[in-house]
Amino acid sequence: MDFDKKIRFGVMLDGDTLEQWQLECVNLLTDNGVELVLVIKNGDKHKPYKSFADKLLHYPYRQILFRIWHRYFFKPDAKKLTAFRPERGGVEKSPAIMTVIPTIKGISTYFDKEDIAVIKSFGLDFILRFGFDIIRGEVLNCAKYGVWSFHHDDERVVRGGPPGFWEFMRKIPQNGVILQQLTDELDKGMIISRLQFNTELHSYKFHLNKLLKESAFMPLQACKRLIVNGKIEPELSQSNAPILHPPKNMQMLRYFWLCCWRKVSFHFNYLFRQEDWNVGYYIDNQSSPHWLNPPKSDYFADPFVISNEEDTYLFFEWFSNKNGKADLAVAKKSENFEVYHKITDFPEHRSYPFVFEYQGVIYCVPEANKTNKVSLYKFEDNKLTLDCDLLNGCYVDSTLCHHDDGKWYLFTTPQKASHTHLMIFVADELRGTYRPHFNNPVKVDCSDSRMAGKIQKIDGDLVRPGQNSTRHYGESITLNKILQLDEYQYIEETIKEIKPDEKWKYNRGIHTINSDGGVTVFDAKRFAFSWQGLLQQIRQRTKV
Repeated sequence: MDFDKKIRFGVMLDGDTLEQWQLECVNLLTDNGVELVLVIKNGDKHKPYKSFADKLLHYPYRQILFRIWHRYFFKPDAKKLTAFRPERGGVEKSPAIMTVIPTIKGISTYFDKEDIAVIKSFGLDFILRFGFDIIRGEVLNCAKYGVWSFHHDDERVVRGGPPGFWEFMRKIPQNGVILQQLTDELDKGMIISRLQFNTELHSYKFHLNKLLKESAFMPLQACKRLIVNGKIEPELSQSNAPILHPPKNMQMLRYFWLCCWRKVSFHFNYLFRQEDWNVGYYIDNQSSPHWLNPPKSDYFADPFVISNEEDTYLFFEWFSNKNGKADLAVAKKSENFEVYHKITDFPEHRSYPFVFEYQGVIYCVPEANKTNKVSLYKFEDNKLTLDCDLLNGCYVDSTLCHHDDGKWYLFTTPQKASHTHLMIFVADELRGTYRPHFNNPVKVDCSDSRMAGKIQKIDGDLVRPGQNSTRHYGESITLNKILQLDEYQYIEETIKEIKPDEKWKYNRGIHTINSDGGVTVFDAKRFAFSWQGLLQQIRQRTKV
């Protein structure tokens, strides 16, 4: 990234180390041209002396289980301490380092006037807080855009901490993460940006690792917004959520029980409560859907429909539990959508057959993440023929949009963050070259980031369907109206949620919807058990 104007920042820390996710956060900034000019170290290493008897008398015994577990046994990778060397590549010159001995008043930390004057002299745009606990006072105004701090909870739901813990304990389906400009109020600052992740209920350690690692890009993304817009306009949090504290002993005993029970339940459901999808369709707004009829132990999903002068074609994924992969198939309106023609026979899995017509030719961009490519195919004579590769990388559910500005926008999701991250790549021509959007990922939200079908124009507005996988994969579909789409910005707003009809046989989820030529197609799921499905799940777990 090439900045016309250098953005300058400082870092607050408690020593010579940062947690792994914090170091990644700083490295992302400096590697992309944001200039680290000041490191502020906490010099208050000497706590007031307390006698052994005084420590015994005032020790918080009601939290002893949490303290022992957190200090000696809980070791997420993202929190591993790593030496901080600010002179690494990406920094033009080594930053200044100053040591501050703050004033402690109760739970709050204040800086002296002399230290504040020194910090202000560096002309910082912002300061990242990775130390000093709860800071208040004039130090919050030492940088143009204030002091930035992470809160790995949705402050509208949970304030306090530990991060992500109470979402796990209370089975709250979403776990928000905010980057905020600090104010004098605890966990109630000016919200710069917000992410939403689904809560991983089978493992708090796994869940916290995800929250920390996947939020490291937030300051860099805020800097990109600053470059594009020339300003940052954070919104003051209006939260009245209670401030929560580390768990007491009985709560920790319940935590240990939940960890064991949920781990067993997670693996049991994976093996014996399998997803079973099918494709339904409406013709000319009829009142009830027709359903396709997949063979036993197979399922159909990811439908797309396209009409031309010859016919109306319904493309879909045909998954075989026996083979452990899917091929693509097509059914035709001229055959009443009753005959299923397989159109691929690749060794790797294929799904999500995004189809579109351009210059009189029907093209298909199927998901093929195991090939590490996003490829364009032509559809002719009931078969797909490779045209070209559009993008290298492991992506899922890629969807093209030929926008009014003449550019091609490829919406996709990285496989490693398949429920949360929306990425866009931009090209001047259909076949590329595709370049990353300036603000990737343009959205991180488990309720609507992953594509759920083609982008369609409805009443003059572009509407993007997204998959909601908050509680489970393919829970529902969220429709989002695109407000701005160009190479530098992407803005959308949610307008509607589509849920499966409770009267359907497949009524536990829906994650793809498309329409063309008077035909609307969708998929829906239920949970079922089959021996072929069980064997397939075992093969996936054992890599046989």
